[in-house]
Amino acid sequence: MKTLIVEDDFISRNLLLKYLQNFGQCDMATDGHEALAAFIAALDNNEPYDLICLDINIPEITGDAVLSHIRSAEESRGIHGLNGTKVVMTTGLSDKDSILGAFRSGCEAYLLKPISRGKFLEQLSKLGFSEIR
Repeated sequence: MKTLIVEDDFISRNLLLKYLQNFGQCDMATDGHEALAAFIAALDNNEPYDLICLDINIPEITGDAVLSHIRSAEESRGIHGLNGTKVVMTTGLSDKDSILGAFRSGCEAYLLKPISRGKFLEQLSKLGFSEIR
């Protein structure tokens, strides 16, 4: 499994990396521009990400906007629905507008910080991901 962690907070970024280390390759981005550059490069190299963990409050471009760009890039390449990258929004925002906005933008899951390992792994399992043994 190939994952992109998009998180500007050092502690949150490393926590997600720790949770994901047994799943496969993990790349990291600290802002929206880095995230989009990594995502497009992966698509262009025919090595797309299986999973993106995306914080809503990141510098340069918000997570919601990044997600919209991701879905547009997939659509322009003929990638639709379940064939796209799975996106888990990771955020401290618990208001209804943030949650609904994320799902409208095309995320598959929404996890509130602080994210427990158990809840995170449960969500990955629901999305069809399992650890490499």
